[in-house]
Amino acid sequence: MATQPVLSRRGRAGQHLPEDVLVTIEHPHGPVEVPLADWIERGPGPRDLLRPTAAHDRQTGERLPLSVIPLPFRNSRVSRALVRLGVLQTPWP
Repeated sequence: MATQPVLSRRGRAGQHLPEDVLVTIEHPHGPVEVPLADWIERGPGPRDLLRPTAAHDRQTGERLPLSVIPLPFRNSRVSRALVRLGVLQTPWP
């Protein structure tokens, strides 16, 4: 999978690459941190409603807005609705 820049807080491309962002996934067994690149590649798996609840810079620990996660990969209620409506492509098989 080609690495694509993630938009930063100021909207400038290239500031945060997916492998430089850690996302927190609220799992039933407790929070899990994974690189955004892994989340983009694998998604929620069999637990359809898992989603990132926080993001931070892997190097500095700076908290980042969830908007650093491309909308199709947020797996939020809104992004799932947009996929169902055909506005967004399904991000995972």
